[in-house]
Amino acid sequence: MKLNSFFVPAIAGVAVAADPAPLEHAEAYMLRHTKPTTSSSNAPSIPHSLAETILLQRLSSPDRPSALGHMPESLGQDEAISYINEFATPSRPLFDSAEGGEPKQLVIAFSGVDSDQHKQLKAAIPRVPLAFTAPGLGRLPAEVSSDCAFGPSINPRPSEASKCWSGNTQYLQYDVKKDSDIVKQLSINLAALKSYANEGLMETTIVFLDSSSDSEVHRRQVLHQKEKVISSPASPDATFVSSTHSDSKSNKDKAYNPLAGRPTPIPSCFESKSACENATESCSGHGQCVDRWGKDDTKNSCFFCHCGSTIEPQPKGKKGVYYWGGATCEKRDVSTPFWLFAGVTIALVATVTFSIGLLFSVGEEKLPGVIGAGVSRSK
Repeated sequence: MKLNSFFVPAIAGVAVAADPAPLEHAEAYMLRHTKPTTSSSNAPSIPHSLAETILLQRLSSPDRPSALGHMPESLGQDEAISYINEFATPSRPLFDSAEGGEPKQLVIAFSGVDSDQHKQLKAAIPRVPLAFTAPGLGRLPAEVSSDCAFGPSINPRPSEASKCWSGNTQYLQYDVKKDSDIVKQLSINLAALKSYANEGLMETTIVFLDSSSDSEVHRRQVLHQKEKVISSPASPDATFVSSTHSDSKSNKDKAYNPLAGRPTPIPSCFESKSACENATESCSGHGQCVDRWGKDDTKNSCFFCHCGSTIEPQPKGKKGVYYWGGATCEKRDVSTPFWLFAGVTIALVATVTFSIGLLFSVGEEKLPGVIGAGVSRSK
């Protein structure tokens, strides 16, 4: 009996050790036209939300924009922006509309990577620099943009790209456990990918996704942030939103943050007061949710943020009154000071202009012909 109690844990430990361990963190390798500023040995570890933002930015284009998500709270804003400037695609000049000189973007994601397959993938891409690592980075909320084979899908040349490319970006995703031949295809086409990057024709990002992250949970979180917009039969101009947030404390932390840079616009109407408060964080604390039609909890109700004023302390112990506006009352209303300043400025300019014009017109008048006509001559 004692012998069995000794061997059973030992055999279980051997079985666990024989099973390859999953990849602990995601890894991103980049083939770029420009030289990287960091070496592979000093590749930073960044939050998965920032890594997802960088990858989605590489897949974004003017004709096919992508939602970039939120800035991570664990990093400072300056540090997060520095990582975006380093690993994302550079922004185009404001008035530059030419797209011919920009390289196309290809992102290849591999899921189901364990320790053994990680070694095989690393051997398939030798001397490809590691850009960054991202613990917890799972499947991207993006659709695979090509159904072609691996070779034609990574060919950006116009003769081949017209068949398998629908724009200037391409996203491919493969499960190495289901498709064992994909590692060999990557190794065969690596020289072509490097050639495209050196020519400035296409930049490639190869991502080994974190196998420990739950992709379905991540997708539900993305869908959880979206509201369901429905139309109202009473007013064709109004839209109504059913909030996906519940009234529990755990879901209140996931409410809409107006300062988080969310790409989804705030609708003009909510179907309930609780939906309005959860989606706007109680109008950012600068107002309250009211019914536009004065009907509470009805099918045709239209709740929106009615912004008010706040009294905030100022330097030297004084207090100032601030008025707020915007869809979530997140913007300070400066219309009254603006029109007061603009009106006084216009009035002063008009007064000075009129005075100068009046003086000029008086100075231009001719003097009388005989000035001394009324002066008598002495004898």
